[in-house]
Order: sequence, then structure tokens, then C-alpha cells
Amino acid sequence: MKSELASDERGTSFMTVMLLILIIGALGVAALTMTGMENSMAGAIRMVEEGTDAAEACVGTAVRAIRLTIDDPQMTGPAAVLLAPQGPVPVGNQAVFTQEINGTLRNNGDVAVQADGRTKQNPNLEMNVNGYAVYGDIDFLYSKRRTGSDFGDQDHPAYDQYYRVDCVAANAATGATSRVIVTFDCLNTTGEGCMKRGDNG
Repeated sequence: MKSELASDERGTSFMTVMLLILIIGALGVAALTMTGMENSMAGAIRMVEEGTDAAEACVGTAVRAIRLTIDDPQMTGPAAVLLAPQGPVPVGNQAVFTQEINGTLRNNGDVAVQADGRTKQNPNLEMNVNGYAVYGDIDFLYSKRRTGSDFGDQDHPAYDQYYRVDCVAANAATGATSRVIVTFDCLNTTGEGCMKRGDNG
């Protein structure tokens, strides 16, 4: 009788140890899985932030391009630095670019990229930022006369010119894309600046 109880207890101890090993193993696998998921999420967040930073760099370049082109419409003086190969404006798109800045083309239907997010279609700006191919589109929306601007010089009143800047950054290696759309109010007076009016996307 004593030997039967001892063998039963050994079996119970064996089962208890096996259950503990199984539970600890499951917890270990769950911990490894969670760590892997956290690393993947951190990598995805980092890619989104890098893409957004690249698109934001395009927005900053677009504002500089607007200001230089307002001051130098023919792009023969200071605005000449914007033209490729040293600048972001493709030479073949210079005429459309200047027309979009000076308002000859308003709400032009061109876009920075096609619907697939990767194929460029007449971008106003092309650049590479930290491994991202970045394409930007600038659209002249409308202008309005600034109230009271004719007090100083009645022959040359100031106008607020509103532009939409649409920038898309794409990383071909990872497939990540980011897009930033911003509206700016720029004075048509030489030496004046542009003010951000809002994010549209």
C-alpha cells in the first residue's frame, strides 16, 4: 500500500513539473513575440516619421521657391538657383512652374504623383531626401487685395496670394509613402514672406 501511494505521488509531481515547464515556455514565447511586434511597430513609426520629415522638407523648399519666383518671375536672377540640376525645379517644367507661381495657371490639374503614389506626373519640385524620392506640386489658388495696402502707394497695392503646396515622399526600398498638403498666404510685395494657413491633409 505504501509503495502504491509513493508511485502515485511521483506521477503527480511529474505532471506538476511538466505543466509548470509548459506554462513557462508559453510565457517565454509570448514575451519573444511581443518584443518582435514592438520592434516592428517602432520601425514602422520611424519610417513614417522619416517620410513625413522628407515631405516637410519639400514644403519648406516650395515656400522658398515661391518667394524667389515672386521676386524674380523670369528666373534669371536669384531664382535661377531653383532650376535643375542644382535646384529642385525640373528645367522642362520651368514655364508651367512660373505660370503657377504668378497666377496665370490657377488651380492647375497637375499633381505631384499619380494615383499609384510612385509615378511622377509633371511635378514642380523633384528632390531626394534621406533615401526618399520627393515630388512637390505648387498650385496658385487665388489672390485678394490686402485692405489698406494702397495707403502708402496707390499705384501698387499689395495682394495676398494663396498657394497650395502638396508634397509626397516615397521610399522605393520599403514602399513607405508620406504626404503633406499645406496652404500658404504670400504677399506679392518683394521681400515679404509667406504665412502658413493650415494643413490640408
